[in-house]
Amino acid sequence: MTCNLLSKVCIFYGKCKFRKAKVHFFVKPEHKDTALNKRYLPIGIVCGVFVLVLVGNFARQVPSNEIPVRLRLENKGGSVVFTHARHIDYVKNMGKDCAACHHDMPATQKEPLPCGACHATEFNTTFSAAHQRTLPKESCTKCHHAEMGTIKYDHDAHANNYASACTDCHHSPDIEDEPQACKNCHGPAADGAAPALRDAVHARCQSCHEDMYDQKIAGCTSCHDFMPGTNAAKQPPCASCHYESDTIPLPARMDAFHGQCMQCHEQAGKGPFGDKSCKRCHTR
Repeated sequence: MTCNLLSKVCIFYGKCKFRKAKVHFFVKPEHKDTALNKRYLPIGIVCGVFVLVLVGNFARQVPSNEIPVRLRLENKGGSVVFTHARHIDYVKNMGKDCAACHHDMPATQKEPLPCGACHATEFNTTFSAAHQRTLPKESCTKCHHAEMGTIKYDHDAHANNYASACTDCHHSPDIEDEPQACKNCHGPAADGAAPALRDAVHARCQSCHEDMYDQKIAGCTSCHDFMPGTNAAKQPPCASCHYESDTIPLPARMDAFHGQCMQCHEQAGKGPFGDKSCKRCHTR
């Protein structure tokens, strides 16, 4: 009998009963794809699952309690590789602990917060919304440290002892026929030509109490009771007390890093500090 399988496609090894020797077994070309699919399909599935797991691990940031050895800080001035573990040794040799850098870490908090948790690159609405979810509640009072309480104002004492006429505090009859409470016309926000209630009252009071306003925030206690800050979900805006400027009274991330790092380096007399030492930290 003649073996006419040599024109077929080989895929296996074995013994041929016609040739009494080790030869290839063959299958018909039309069966080749089916055989290959059966062979490589399990391998493809395993590889696909492996790739999905690998990509998922890269995409999902898993919190870790391990202290980082070094950190890479990206910024426009050039990346900074911060040797975190080495700085821990420096701080310990100075007789200090984590709070030397993580300066507003609550005593009840076990893990220090990363610098960027409080010091944003920009204090915008995105940060305002995000930090309420990411920061622990016990850290709220580190920034929201106080709020205004009851206003200490005696109307009769002002009318009888200080004012010469009602119009010293109230508007003249061309604006209001009879004196009335400021809040009747002035709301929380400015409305056209009418300023906000706080601005209107401050402007009127300042005309007599200039000495209080010269003290800035310290002078506020002359009229306001200060209440300690709380961990409530709703917090008063910074400008309710820090009204001299619209700027958030907290350094942005770059200013915080520069101030904290270079101040420590300068005090220790080691490491980069000063305007000409940028390249010792920043790399291009």
